[in-house]
Amino acid sequence: MKNVVLLLFVFCFSISHAQTIELKKKHLKNYTGLIPPYEVNYNNRLEKVEATAITVSLVKDSIYVNVGLSKWSGTYTAIKTSKKTIEISGKMNGSGIKEIIILYPRKRKLIRKGLFPQSDAELKLKKD
Repeated sequence: MKNVVLLLFVFCFSISHAQTIELKKKHLKNYTGLIPPYEVNYNNRLEKVEATAITVSLVKDSIYVNVGLSKWSGTYTAIKTSKKTIEISGKMNGSGIKEIIILYPRKRKLIRKGLFPQSDAELKLKKD
């Protein structure tokens, strides 16, 4: 019975551990794009927010996000969700904001999931 429980524990641990991956060096780059314009309900009035530049920089163990003049940094975990996508979940320092980014390695682009009411933003690999 102990062997069955031990085997089950090792199997569950190996499955959960196998899902988290380390990004390859070729993906650790700078990506740029625009957050599309959107509207915010402020004091019962719809206020328009213009399109804003966004840059996401991925390094070995950190993520840096620049939106307009605001800057955040933090750590991330990467999970391969399919053959064509990797989901990057960033935990920003000093903030409860969780950045969700989908990496499309073959297309060399990211989709940054917008925080309500923002739309998703497409970022392309920055040519240096």
